[in-house]
Amino acid sequence: MSNLESKDSKAADQNSRELVIVLRVNPRFAPATRLLWHAGVLGALEGIARHGFQAAEIWAQHLWESQADVGEVAGIAAQLGLALSLHAPSYDLNPLSSNLEILRVSRTQVLASLETAERIGARSVVVHPGQLSSSTDDVEEYWKHLEDWIGLLNDKAAELDLSVALEGMERKRLQFVTGVSALERLARICTSLGANRVSIALDIAHAGTLGDPLDFLQRVPRITHAHLSDTSDEKTHALLGEGRLELAQIIPALLKRIESTPHGLIAIEGRLASDEPRALRVAAAYLEKF
Repeated sequence: MSNLESKDSKAADQNSRELVIVLRVNPRFAPATRLLWHAGVLGALEGIARHGFQAAEIWAQHLWESQADVGEVAGIAAQLGLALSLHAPSYDLNPLSSNLEILRVSRTQVLASLETAERIGARSVVVHPGQLSSSTDDVEEYWKHLEDWIGLLNDKAAELDLSVALEGMERKRLQFVTGVSALERLARICTSLGANRVSIALDIAHAGTLGDPLDFLQRVPRITHAHLSDTSDEKTHALLGEGRLELAQIIPALLKRIESTPHGLIAIEGRLASDEPRALRVAAAYLEKF
C-alpha cells in the first residue's frame, strides 16, 4: 500500500459534521489544504467549506502525513460540496534529475498521485516540471527530458480522464521553467506533442518574482489552472493583500482566464505557520469582493 492510500485511524465520523457557512466566494477559488496543515486533510476540507469556499486543492504530501483514507476524503469532499484539484508530490523530488534513481522515484510518485486524484474525484493535478540537478548542466538537455516527461504525463492523464497542469516556477537557483519565454516554450512543446491533457498552471507569486503577472496572463497560452498569493521581498507566498502585487488588477484578469476553462481552479496559497486559521480568514475576506 502506497503512502497516498494509507489509512486514517483518527478520521472523524462523517455524520457528526455540522458546518455554518459564513459567506460564499467565487467557486473557482480553491484554498490549498496546506493552509491548515495541522488540521489534517479532513479538518482542512471542513475549514475551507466553513469559510464559504466551494473548491479545494489537496496537497499529496498533506494527504500522506495525515494518513487519510482516500475513500473518506472523496466522501467528505462530496458531502461538503467541494470541487477538488490535487497538487502532486514535490518535496525532495525531481522528475528530470540526472540521478536516474531520483528520476525514477520522482516519476513513480507523481504518476501514482494521478491515480489518487482519480480516486478522490479531482479533475486536475498540478505538477512541478522539474529542475536542473546542477547549475553547470546543459539546460537544453533538460528541455529534452521534459518533453519525454510531458508525453508520459499526457498518456497517464488520458488513461484516467484527468488533466495535468505544469506549474511555472519562481526565480530560484536551478529552476528553468520560470519566465514568460520559458512558459511560451512549454506551451509550444505541449502543442507539438499533441499533449492535449497537459497545460500550464500559472503561480501568481512565482510570476511576481520575475516580472508583472499581468504580462504572463496576456502572453502565456494554455493556462488552465493557477496558484494565487501575494508576494514580498521577505516571503514568496505572502497572505493576500500583505505583499506588493497589484491584486485588484491581477485577480479579475486571472478569473477571466480561468473561468474560460471547463474545470480550472485558482488555488489559494500563503500559509502562515504561526497562525494557520488566519491565512484562511484573510483569504476569504479578501476574495469576497471578487
